[in-house]
Amino acid sequence: MGESIIKLYRDKVKKEWKTAFLSAVIMGFMVHFYRFTNYFPNHDGLFNFWSTQNMVASGRWFLAPACAISSCFDLPWVIGIFSVLFMALTAVLISEIFEMKNPCLIVLSSGLLVSFPAITETMFFEFTADGYMLAMLLGTAAVYLTRMSRGIHWKSGISAAVCICLTCAIYQAYVSFAFVLAVCCFLWELLENRQKNGVYWKWIAYQAGIYAAGLSLYYGIWQLAMQLSDISPSGYEGISSMGAISAGTVLTAAKQCLTSFVWFFLERNPLKYGFSFYSVLGILFAAAFVTICLLAFHKSGLRKRPVEAMLFLLCLLSLPFGCYLCYFISPGVEYFTRMLQSIAVLYILVGVLCERWGNGICKNLVMFLLIGVIFNNSVMANVCYAHLNRCHEQSLATAAELSARIHLADDGTAENVAFTGSIGGNWAITEEETMDASRLGTLGPLKTVNYSLLSDRDLIVLFLDRYLDFTLEYYRTHDAQMPVYHFSQTAPTTSGYEFRFPIADEQTVEALTATEEYRQMGLWPGKNSVRQIGNTIVVRLS
Repeated sequence: MGESIIKLYRDKVKKEWKTAFLSAVIMGFMVHFYRFTNYFPNHDGLFNFWSTQNMVASGRWFLAPACAISSCFDLPWVIGIFSVLFMALTAVLISEIFEMKNPCLIVLSSGLLVSFPAITETMFFEFTADGYMLAMLLGTAAVYLTRMSRGIHWKSGISAAVCICLTCAIYQAYVSFAFVLAVCCFLWELLENRQKNGVYWKWIAYQAGIYAAGLSLYYGIWQLAMQLSDISPSGYEGISSMGAISAGTVLTAAKQCLTSFVWFFLERNPLKYGFSFYSVLGILFAAAFVTICLLAFHKSGLRKRPVEAMLFLLCLLSLPFGCYLCYFISPGVEYFTRMLQSIAVLYILVGVLCERWGNGICKNLVMFLLIGVIFNNSVMANVCYAHLNRCHEQSLATAAELSARIHLADDGTAENVAFTGSIGGNWAITEEETMDASRLGTLGPLKTVNYSLLSDRDLIVLFLDRYLDFTLEYYRTHDAQMPVYHFSQTAPTTSGYEFRFPIADEQTVEALTATEEYRQMGLWPGKNSVRQIGNTIVVRLS
């Protein structure tokens, strides 16, 4: 049996597939190895040390099965392996979709895919990373199954529709990835001029039917799942307003798409803050994209075919809107970098078109540009991972100090703890802080991620999570009667999540803050910032 498998591998697996798979695996581990071998959770990670990822309310009704392969635990190394394998398989399908033969192009394509900032930010939330990478693989499979060279077949169409449905049910943003990949594939086919005019229109209708069927199936199953679970759509990222589209929202969404698309490559206003390496690469890429498209348009003879030329232009114009497709689906959506893996396809497209239509000098320039992009993406990833590790260590140290100070303040009668004020952390660093090279340098689109000390609510959750068993005398004497408290606004948590820890309710906190003892307290980490008032230990953060 072993010999037959080896023979099948040698005879049936193309060398281009091997190149794509191995290069994606090697570079995937090289770029993200530090993340895979360390544990430094962010604000969401604190809640997801163990989680089923059952997120039906957010429309991700297939996320739980997708993440169940690597267990419900937050296991960086295991999740990292599955994530890289799914990315490698995606790289294989992309190499086949564009019929890549040049090993250099295949390696560059794999490198762009695995190092893109969207993947890096996804790894900050790596407890779902393998599920998201599976969504990318399924979206790519939908394009692979229905690529124009295969013709139009109903079986392939049904399979692709199911892939689109599951992609959306894991993470809606990867529908954009599938759409942009399909558009780029169509654009490439137009330049190759291997089909009759009527085939293009049939393929467009074919794809429209696939997406309509896939998304309708997704929506129907989602509604059924919510009915069976007796839950309502979440307001997160505009999920509850999904489908609420009007002429005004369409125009607003179109404007958001164009402006967000431009700023993704510029990072910031270079006239105000100067040019970073990231923004220079983004400007050079934009120039290369326009140049290569014009060159391919001219050399392919597409300008002599008016209908195909019009379709080519429409494809190019649709790309910014395809990359930010969710603006049209959910008016309340806010785009994060982890939702923009579709832009990586544009970088891959430049390499594909240059390989086919560029001359020697052009090919070399584009190759060096793409190598520079991969290098910069890889360095940015590791800068961010290192800083997240530092933030986690700082937050953990502060949480440990909180625990010790509460121990010292407890006279044996404390029944709950009240936190007031803020520790001073932010969800995201400001634009000015991003520009400060002494902190992190420029991080391109990754500046939207929380790189600062965990906020006060995260710090409190970390304190509760890590020091749950030995914090209060109350635990030692009332173990069997430990009350269950929902978090107040002082320390909020995800829906339905409870900690078995005596956190003072809002009424108690309000009463305590009005006392003379509270007003005489100092601010954290001052000597008098933790004290017991009645049966409550009060921690005054600010």
